[in-house]
Amino acid sequence: MMSSSSSQNAILESPSAERNKGPIYDLVLSKLFPTLMENGGSDSSNNNNNNNIRVLELAAGCGVHTTHFVSAALAANNGMNIEWHPSDPDEEARISIDSRVKRDNLSDSVREANGWILGKAGGTACNDGNRDKGDAGASNSGVGGIEADYSEYHNYFDLITCINMIHIAPWEATLGLMECAGKTLRKGGILVCYGPYKIDGTAVESNLKFDNMLKSRDSRWGVRDLEDVIEVAKKEGLTFDSYIEMPANNLSVLFRKA
Repeated sequence: MMSSSSSQNAILESPSAERNKGPIYDLVLSKLFPTLMENGGSDSSNNNNNNNIRVLELAAGCGVHTTHFVSAALAANNGMNIEWHPSDPDEEARISIDSRVKRDNLSDSVREANGWILGKAGGTACNDGNRDKGDAGASNSGVGGIEADYSEYHNYFDLITCINMIHIAPWEATLGLMECAGKTLRKGGILVCYGPYKIDGTAVESNLKFDNMLKSRDSRWGVRDLEDVIEVAKKEGLTFDSYIEMPANNLSVLFRKA
């Protein structure tokens, strides 16, 4: 068992997650949780009541979002029972997530982080999640992720979040993300994808520069065309709902399971 001191030492930091956790919850998730509860919560065939909300957080990174979102949701929604599943193919990220959850006494609501690899590429908020590199998501390294097994989670989740992953992972990770959402969201469930996007092939100057910088680091990375992401989602049974403009020229893009 990890001691309290070693648990604290295992916690990683993410300045970008600290900056965007407030806007993402306040502008997006705070509106979605009451709607999901009103629309029936998790599948009633599993004997759940409307207050039971199941969430899958893909590319969860070091756990900053996990603990902030769960704490805020429980505080704001009286009677909510939340079952939160953080996921990241980076083992150090998962240890950090679990340590934050333990520190903040959220273990009753947050499951142990899983290491699902999205598609062939991984998909982590920490780095590229490439299973061939022996780091995050490297299935042969002994410290990475595992091949995703959705058999227990078909039509299971009310909400899936994926924050700042699509542009810092190979395109195959986005394909895997949409496959996962198509299989594991319940009917009417929502996928939220946060990050920078191009629309009609262009973006604000700062995001175009960011795109060039990402591609200089890894040619498989880059700011994606929103239309391409929507098309992939459509193939997995997800309908584009809307997008919300966020600070720092980011978007929160919402998809709904048909």
